[in-house]
Amino acid sequence: MKNNKVLKAGLGYTIGNYLLKGLSFISIPIYTRLLSTSNYGAFNNFLTYESIFFIIVGCAIHSSYNSAHYKYELNTTNSAEGKDYYTYTSTTIVFILISALIWLFFTNVFSKILINWLEMDKFSLNLLVIYSAASALITCFNYDVSINYEYKKFLAVSGFNAISTILISILLLLTLVDHKRYNGMIIGASVPSILASIYVIFYFFKRARPKNLSYFLKWGLVYSLPIVPNGLSQVILNQFDRIMITKLVSLAATGVYSFAYNIYSILAVTFNSLDSVWAPWFYRQMQSKNYKAIRKYSSLYIALMFVFASGIILVSPELIIILGQRNYWVAKYTVIPVVAGGYFAFLYTIPVVVEYYYSKTGWIALGTTIAAIINILLNWFLIPKFGYIAAAYSTLVTYILYFWFHFFIARKIHGTDLFSTKVIFVCSIGVLFISLLTRLFIEIILIRWLLAASVVIIFIIYEEKRYGFIKQKLGDIK
Repeated sequence: MKNNKVLKAGLGYTIGNYLLKGLSFISIPIYTRLLSTSNYGAFNNFLTYESIFFIIVGCAIHSSYNSAHYKYELNTTNSAEGKDYYTYTSTTIVFILISALIWLFFTNVFSKILINWLEMDKFSLNLLVIYSAASALITCFNYDVSINYEYKKFLAVSGFNAISTILISILLLLTLVDHKRYNGMIIGASVPSILASIYVIFYFFKRARPKNLSYFLKWGLVYSLPIVPNGLSQVILNQFDRIMITKLVSLAATGVYSFAYNIYSILAVTFNSLDSVWAPWFYRQMQSKNYKAIRKYSSLYIALMFVFASGIILVSPELIIILGQRNYWVAKYTVIPVVAGGYFAFLYTIPVVVEYYYSKTGWIALGTTIAAIINILLNWFLIPKFGYIAAAYSTLVTYILYFWFHFFIARKIHGTDLFSTKVIFVCSIGVLFISLLTRLFIEIILIRWLLAASVVIIFIIYEEKRYGFIKQKLGDIK
């Protein structure tokens, strides 16, 4: 019964997120036709800064929820004193609200410096902080409902957010005609998140009244604060290159580079959806010391995502042409290393959950900080010499090093390999080889699509030989 619940939740998260992403993909051709590459670049810079403030305002407190669920169980002997998991989560919401007010105060005190540094007006600056706080609240909600596989609640809030963002953004883009048209996208993204965060606040407070702020935060912040530099470093790995491209090349180049990430987001949506189920499932298997199941299903998970990433890489030139107008088509050369790097970003989620489980979050912060520094240095030297496409290859190299660092740390913490080194190595080499073939045959559609079909067939043969899920399901139908 539990396995069925996990599988149903995994499918629910993934299919639901695809439907939401489908809405986003419908809107991308509209956005690219209403926005110049420079305006599109300016909007993506705003999102990059939001990713930074989101971590700072929320102090990554959401990262503590899985562990808190086991530390402060729902019905403990101290529950009458407000020392259970539900009270913990509602108290973290109060913390985020207090943090947001403090950051709003400092943002306005130092507004002149920030306006010049971030190149945005005072209204956008304040909206940035509020939007970041809203994102932190919604992330807490998403983590909370994923613990019990309540994917319908997640999809309800995410669906409202996605649909409202598209409608408001397009409406404003059609009515704002000045050179700062990207403001329509900024407002369109912020307002729905703010409204959704209000619902989230009432959701947590209705479930349990916030109490014992110092008691909970004494543990919660010790757990989550080491994640803050990790989160900031993640932003540097994922998005800071856009700011560097803006400074070293142009806003138009940032727009084209950011557009390539729309294809990567297909992969990101998938592994983020599955991670919502994988992490709670992993915790339960570790609690019962079911290491054999972890090794077995992590291998299948890694191989499945290899097939998916390879497929996206091989057909990415056609996706670029479908989604963007002609001045965005040059992004087909950038998207190959971007998606390949995304696969290693996915691989990172496999060993890092070991570090979360053992509360060794300091290693996470150290590894990501080192990776971010490497990424900045590579970008600093390579972008002026080779152009904005160098940022994609810098990120790919950094993510490869990033994953293997955490893989060896997870082995050190646990004492043995929980995951198959052979499967990981073969899939890692495979995705790099597929990327090379895609670049070589980028103008030959037939070869690339035949390669994509071949990868799928080889995976099915591997899966049936080792796991036999398809044969089992067909047998159940009969």
